[in-house]
Amino acid sequence: MKNEPKTDTLWKTYLVYILALVFGIAIIAKTIIVMTKDSKDLSELAKKQEYRVDTLEAARGNIFSCDGNLMATSVPVYDIHFDATVVDNDTFAYYIDSLSVRLAEMIPSKNASQWKADLSKAKAEGKRYYRITKDATLQQFHAMQQFPIFNKGRFSGGFRGEPRMKRDLPYKELAKRMIGYIGKEEKSRVGLEGAYDNYLKGVNGRQHVRRLHHGGWMPVDSDDNIDAQDGNDIYTSFDVNLQDIVESSFLNTMITNKAEQGCAILMEVETGYVRALANLKFNHKTQKYEESYNFALAERYEPGSVFKIASMVVLFNHKPQLALTDKVNIGTGPIIFSKRVMKDDHSFAKNGIATVAEVIEQSSNKGTAVLITKQFMTHPEKYVEGLYALGLNNKIGTGIAGEAQPAIKHPSNKLWSNVSLPWMSIGYEVNVTPLQIITLYNAIANDGKMMKPQFVTEIKKGNQTIEKFEPVVMNPQICPPECVKKLQEMLHGVTVRGTAKRQLGDCSFPVAGKTGTAQYCDPKLGYTYRDPNTGRRLYNTTFVGYFPADNPKYTCIVVVSQARGKYWAAGGVSAPGFRDIAEKVYASRLGSPLETSDSTITREQNKPAIVHKEQAQQYFNSLNINCADYTINGEWAVAETVNDNKTNLNVANIKEGIVPNVIGMNITDAVYLLETMGIAPRFSGQGIVTQQSLQPDDSIKEGCTMQLKLESK
Repeated sequence: MKNEPKTDTLWKTYLVYILALVFGIAIIAKTIIVMTKDSKDLSELAKKQEYRVDTLEAARGNIFSCDGNLMATSVPVYDIHFDATVVDNDTFAYYIDSLSVRLAEMIPSKNASQWKADLSKAKAEGKRYYRITKDATLQQFHAMQQFPIFNKGRFSGGFRGEPRMKRDLPYKELAKRMIGYIGKEEKSRVGLEGAYDNYLKGVNGRQHVRRLHHGGWMPVDSDDNIDAQDGNDIYTSFDVNLQDIVESSFLNTMITNKAEQGCAILMEVETGYVRALANLKFNHKTQKYEESYNFALAERYEPGSVFKIASMVVLFNHKPQLALTDKVNIGTGPIIFSKRVMKDDHSFAKNGIATVAEVIEQSSNKGTAVLITKQFMTHPEKYVEGLYALGLNNKIGTGIAGEAQPAIKHPSNKLWSNVSLPWMSIGYEVNVTPLQIITLYNAIANDGKMMKPQFVTEIKKGNQTIEKFEPVVMNPQICPPECVKKLQEMLHGVTVRGTAKRQLGDCSFPVAGKTGTAQYCDPKLGYTYRDPNTGRRLYNTTFVGYFPADNPKYTCIVVVSQARGKYWAAGGVSAPGFRDIAEKVYASRLGSPLETSDSTITREQNKPAIVHKEQAQQYFNSLNINCADYTINGEWAVAETVNDNKTNLNVANIKEGIVPNVIGMNITDAVYLLETMGIAPRFSGQGIVTQQSLQPDDSIKEGCTMQLKLESK
């Protein structure tokens, strides 16, 4: 009996030894299997799962306006997904209702019931990658991290947010088509984004990472790691304020005329920098105008009568002695060119005799054709080669994808006919882009020096300039200086005596330019095309010119295609659009600083100002100042201080249709008064009005703008 405890102890010891031996044998066996049979597979698996090389995406450069406003940038967005398999059933059942409510508040495309049903279905089906939303902002991403269930994180709440960079346009539709975009395919490189992609995109880097136990990845040091090099910034020639003026004015022109598509371009005369550009095309599905097609560069069209100036440039280069007063016999009826009839839209020449100046001012088809055929009939190649010398047969070379190739045929071309010369002279049988037309007119405004249109002024990396794009001269002198003066006189005459007199003759500053109306040629049906709703012919209308004519600063072109409104010709369609742009640009740029304008009115110290009567009464009463009202009625008054305890409200000199004197008014009252009188106010500074650009007591012109300067009291 005494030996039993010893035997029991030995048995237990043997049992432990036996178990340890078995366990050890199992470990040795598993090790042998791993080292032999599975070693290769496990080695490859370890390489694949434990380490990898990630691409470090370079930040794309920004696009700025010429004055430093951000026009395109990259912002982080998140694609949010839900892994329904990691959420336990009790947690899901308890919080699904509140999660669905929060999601419905943030993503209202589904209500709470729909969210609950969809998430429950994802849970039942064991989906690991159910999409919640894409393109969530950083703020939305952080907010959703706090939602019920999601707040338990990726491995318990199934919340997964995959970051990426997305291009954002702070000014939304402003110059959208010209800014462009980068698609996956080479052909979808549009606008400045596409043209300057090599500068903007930067250089991607790489980073070695190691898998963590919980499934995440941690960067590790490696000699093979390379930092990403962010892209450079592009500074465009666009002026945000001028772009806004051009786009809003042109949109109104398109809506008013029920047009199909078109463009408006504003170019700086001296440099050729394009300060604003708007392209609009009507979307018949959305019933809205959109920047979906770069009409200014990609559309080649028959420009009609604006091309007559190109003909005159060629003519002056061959016959510089031609005077504006020289006579041209255009006859009193149509002219026949090889059995084809040419006529003018209106009669203006007494006894069929016109001057050279009148030919352009009155946009005479017959007069232009007579001048050109008389000079070049025996050698038409000299006329065409004269057009070539102006660069009208070549792309300008902006670098923007999709720039159209112009078409100006040579007499050696098999399509040349006996009527090609006269019809080309008036803007038919030629195809050019709006950008080429404005480039030619800008050269005339610039005393004959043709500048290359440019959209980018500088490329920078941080504050360091990488490349600067100075103004480029394409042609130092398109024709003799004395002939340029003749062209300038004729273009000014168009707005003073000619086809644009009614629309532009009464501008507060001198304007020069040319109207052009050409029948629309459908790609399939040609000139037989008619508006299917009205059966009437459709036209391309153009007005191109510069202002102020006596000291040109800006050249502008407005092209409207297939207007279906009240008017069909350029004088009623494109010219009013040009005027609206010119007046607003003049007021916002050329009218400032106000001190430079002869018409500027400056504040006289202590002179009573116009006030809103009711507000003034309330103000003086609050100060216990006796306020005597001598206005009888009316909304506005002039406050005159009698002494410290008394103020008189006298009659304000405000007349309908007459410019008021708003000097001394606070800006809120001034804006309210001017807008009710049909004047668009533009102002700079803070405080009260100290200067105004329009003379008091002048008549208010439709669509006029007044520049105001503000200063603190």
